[in-house]
Amino acid sequence: MVDLEDLLQKGKIAIYKKGEIIKLQGEPIEEILILLEGLLSTEHISDSGKSLEIDTIKPIKIIASGLIFSREPKYPATVTAKEESKILHIERKDFLDILMKRKDILFFFLEDISEHFRMVSEKLFLLSTKTLKERLLYYLIQHANEDGYLVLNVTIEDLSKMFGCARPALSRVLQDLIREGIIEKAGRRIRILRKDIIPS
Repeated sequence: MVDLEDLLQKGKIAIYKKGEIIKLQGEPIEEILILLEGLLSTEHISDSGKSLEIDTIKPIKIIASGLIFSREPKYPATVTAKEESKILHIERKDFLDILMKRKDILFFFLEDISEHFRMVSEKLFLLSTKTLKERLLYYLIQHANEDGYLVLNVTIEDLSKMFGCARPALSRVLQDLIREGIIEKAGRRIRILRKDIIPS
């Protein structure tokens, strides 16, 4: 794990309560935010008012890392604390100075950007597939181990936001997969029985 001591000395730590909005969609990115403890969610709201959960952020993670040094840096989604969270705030200039001096922190920053790009690419794939069934199957196979097992660490409500669909619709698809013998489910534990029909 990267040593953040230099960043901690330059920045300030703030504590956010569960449900507290940290940044609003469209708000300018004027400083770097690094999640040290807790859990955050990012949610995009369209002009029509439809919401789509983009990501769940776990520590240690830089918020909106790919946009910090863009020409018009703005938060692409609203950032909310899903539980009490500790966030480091640091000025962009101070952050840039440290990047120039510390190769390990520079690598951490570049890795964070790459992971964010991978997540966005996966999200676009999920939203572009033809059916909700394909989206769910893809998600399950990506999070399962080699034996086809996974523990569902998110709620159906969270998944429905992630897939941009209604909760009842996702619940029906999940039951269809069980009934068709594609998966079996016991509580939060899921086993994929038929990998041959998983979309690539």
